[in-house]
Amino acid sequence: MKKVGFLLICLILMTALYANGEKEAGKIEFSASTGGMSATSPGGKGMAKFAEKVGEYSNGTIEIKVFFDTTLGSPSSMVSGMQQGTVDFGVCGDAYYSSLVPEIQVFELPYMFNSIEEARTSVAGPAGKLISEKLEKKGIHPLTFWEIGFRQLTNSKRPITTPSDLKGLKIRSLPSTFQVKAWENAGAIPVPMDVSELYSSLQQGVVDGQENPLSEIYNQRFYEVQKYLSLTSHVYTPMLFSVGSTTWARLSDEQKGWISKAAKDAQILVYEVNDLGNSEFLAKIKAAGVQVNENPNREEFKKLMVGSQVLFSSQYGDELINLIK
Repeated sequence: MKKVGFLLICLILMTALYANGEKEAGKIEFSASTGGMSATSPGGKGMAKFAEKVGEYSNGTIEIKVFFDTTLGSPSSMVSGMQQGTVDFGVCGDAYYSSLVPEIQVFELPYMFNSIEEARTSVAGPAGKLISEKLEKKGIHPLTFWEIGFRQLTNSKRPITTPSDLKGLKIRSLPSTFQVKAWENAGAIPVPMDVSELYSSLQQGVVDGQENPLSEIYNQRFYEVQKYLSLTSHVYTPMLFSVGSTTWARLSDEQKGWISKAAKDAQILVYEVNDLGNSEFLAKIKAAGVQVNENPNREEFKKLMVGSQVLFSSQYGDELINLIK
């Protein structure tokens, strides 16, 4: 009897070990990059939520390993990595996808949206779907649009109230033809630059200023090397959260459902963080000693910068702008 009992215990242990081995063998691990954003940024918090919900919905059979800041490279290299299958999931500002689908820049044309609600509705609508279809053909499967939010202007030289105050200032811009043109029209000297290079460039005086949402100005610590902030709200920046088409093709329909649901959960969190956090970020930036101009002449900026919409239409037609408006 003792021998039978011992054999039974061994059998139970072996079965448990085999079952656990099967579970581990069936587990899928994916990488996810925040495209240069920190863990405390809205995008970083969204990615952490995405990883958490995927683990929950998949009952632990899918694990998302999140890499913050520039651990997996710059936003540009992240987009290339998703195309090539070396990075599975990634999120970054839309401009970094423009080398694949230039038309995505429509969402970041100056003064395209009058409110955050209008912007969110537009990226989720027909224009966003059309852009997603174009990216599908380039090896990127868009999941959902998150957001960085409305962009504000900082510099180290002087307060900015009207576009005339920009004369002679080197302003880092997004790597986008239309962003560069908008800043040229406003009177600045635009310098396209990856965000991973920006802090050191501001610190060393390579550029005098930059423009980013308040969350990034605070989380990337740009306030440490900038003296002045103007709330111009000149551009809305969505973040496109995507998966490489190679990775997407590996998933079953059920797994795709979990991923899509988790991406939407993360989007809701990102929106909530932005809605609640902007006033807090502004207070912290002020407390750091930055001089804030809360009422620059936005109408003057708009008059000079909306020419980018005309330039966009001349190159890509009016379809996307009409879908938005």
